[in-house]
Amino acid sequence: MGKRSKNKKAVNKDAWLNTYADMITLILVFFILLFSMSTIDAAKYKQLVEIFNPAAVYETTGTATESDGSTSPNEDISVEEIVDLEDLYQYLSQYTKENGLDEAVSIEKNESAVSIKFMSSIFFEPDSSRIKAGGQQILADIGLAFKAVEPTIKSIRIDGHTAMADSPVDDRDLSSSRANEVLRFLQGRYIADPSKLLSVGFGQYRPIAPNDTEENRAKNRRVEIIISETEDFFSDIATDTETEMVAQ
Repeated sequence: MGKRSKNKKAVNKDAWLNTYADMITLILVFFILLFSMSTIDAAKYKQLVEIFNPAAVYETTGTATESDGSTSPNEDISVEEIVDLEDLYQYLSQYTKENGLDEAVSIEKNESAVSIKFMSSIFFEPDSSRIKAGGQQILADIGLAFKAVEPTIKSIRIDGHTAMADSPVDDRDLSSSRANEVLRFLQGRYIADPSKLLSVGFGQYRPIAPNDTEENRAKNRRVEIIISETEDFFSDIATDTETEMVAQ
């Protein structure tokens, strides 16, 4: 009886090419994906990430970005770097935080002016217009900042305010005296041109809070310094004086 022949399956020696081709295809797709991610629209990518993880978008806002040379709002600024009202606003905001004055000092800014409100307790004792030692130090610190922007500003107005309360001192006189004391402190030392300085005493007649509690009355007792680079607070006075002289 003869031997039965066994059918042997032929071996495909080129099968490895299929695996190799799949690997090359995957690598190509991988690099295409990398390239597409490198050119992705930043705004759309941020929206996509925010949908899945809002916290991640918040965290990435603090990462370093390309700078155009201007000072970032989050960067510290020194007096020597102050050149305009934006720098002044940033410096004063930084100063109040570093010295724990957030509760006693508020700073506001618009396009042409910076306004600083000080609770009068920082500068003065009750019913007094004499500046305390601590208040003088604060005025000296911010005076250097005022000095840096003086060439770009037109006017500095200092407003004195009191609260509606029983006091042996006339509130009009007290508010005017306090505003004048601040003006005299700044004049000469930090503001070279006295014609840019103006002091006004409003007494109790421009409150920012009801005079119903001691806390609110403390808010009304304040000194405001308004620094303007476009508005000349003396313009109306000059116009009125000139008109009167012409009429005579």
